[in-house]
Amino acid sequence: MRRRPRRAQSPRHRRIAERDGALLRSAHQEDLPAIDALTVTCYRPIQESYVALLGEECYEAVRHDPELGWEERKTRQNRDLYEQHPDWVWVLEASGEVFGFVTFWLVPEKSYGHLDNNGVHPSRAGQGWATFMYRQVLRHFREQGLRFAHVDTGLDDAHIPARRAYEAVGFDRPVPGVEYWQDLTVGNPASGLAGRRGRPAHES
Repeated sequence: MRRRPRRAQSPRHRRIAERDGALLRSAHQEDLPAIDALTVTCYRPIQESYVALLGEECYEAVRHDPELGWEERKTRQNRDLYEQHPDWVWVLEASGEVFGFVTFWLVPEKSYGHLDNNGVHPSRAGQGWATFMYRQVLRHFREQGLRFAHVDTGLDDAHIPARRAYEAVGFDRPVPGVEYWQDLTVGNPASGLAGRRGRPAHES
């Protein structure tokens, strides 16, 4: 989901919640490099899984924003959101180090909020930090008077931790989907082409 947000005022540097010596707070401008680094670290396994499933040649041919590497494309999503709505970007910090982040969208005209890019440094994996952030975002949605919450994720193995975390915080209405591709230049009798030398009937 990529809605174009409206420009907001400068962020309220507010404290959201605390747990075990860590603070969840709204992001500051100086947090953006740390969010960039976390984004690349956390999304690399997902990116590698996607390319492996799609195939390198197909990925290079059809990927979004081909002038950008995936790292820049993904980090730009967070920076663009921060520029427009800085209060929709939160970070987890402990001892001056940002080790997690979460971004979200408010869609009040449809009474729902969308949980967007997020991640926790692998060194903190399995400690419940992701679900801690998600629950605070869901609480914020309720405080804004929203009725529904939405998140989208993948069905591949790289997304198993994300699916488990989302289910753990109450997302209980999955709408499964799958994306299909094929290479039209290789042997695939089901698509009507026996191989690279095959020709349609009107060319015989």
